[in-house]
Amino acid sequence: MKALVIGAAGDVGRGIVAAMAAHGWSVGAAGRSAESLADVAATTPGGPVTPVVGSVADRHAALALVRAGRDALGGLDAVVVSVNGPKRTGALLDWAAGDIAAALDANVFSHLHALFAALEVMGPDGVFIGIGGGMADFIVPTQGVTAMSQAALRNMYRCAARENPARLIRELQVAAMVNGRSTRAIADETWLAAEKIGEHACAMIERPAEFAGPVIRLTTKDPIGVPPAPLAKA
Repeated sequence: MKALVIGAAGDVGRGIVAAMAAHGWSVGAAGRSAESLADVAATTPGGPVTPVVGSVADRHAALALVRAGRDALGGLDAVVVSVNGPKRTGALLDWAAGDIAAALDANVFSHLHALFAALEVMGPDGVFIGIGGGMADFIVPTQGVTAMSQAALRNMYRCAARENPARLIRELQVAAMVNGRSTRAIADETWLAAEKIGEHACAMIERPAEFAGPVIRLTTKDPIGVPPAPLAKA
């Protein structure tokens, strides 16, 4: 299996890269910082990890990045996107409209650009997974813009899947605190390990028909690598 992980230097991205490498897949670790990606490649045990420098700031850049990943790996079976903008809190009415637009650009439009590029570059059986957050379903005071972004992201993927029924488009919505590289010191047993998220993503790539989606929700109570129980359509 040949897979490109965009946002590979983040906590969730590193977990996904680690899980794929443990499966023996050829993995492209993509992001904007060559130094961070080199660290990902050097510290990931398992199969080969190839750094791919680029961005998903716009469609042109995203297309160049995904093509570079395909060329570096000699093909592309899956693309996973785990990117988001800088975290910022504050009461919703204290946000300037331009700052909200910038947050949506970083958290939603980046995924849209990556999705466009992946569908252009991958073959018809290629699997695309976008990583989203559980705040699409609830509001925490001072984090309303994050909730807005995550809700918009979920509906973006639902719309893309409906409009492109022949393509394998999924959102893995992580509804849990993430135990990753930057949070190991404070995480407890109620947090979801980034590597477990990666294992779940690998299962979705290996058996996409079982994870019908388009939105797959993952909490700390859900078994890893197992499709969710049937519910109303996401």
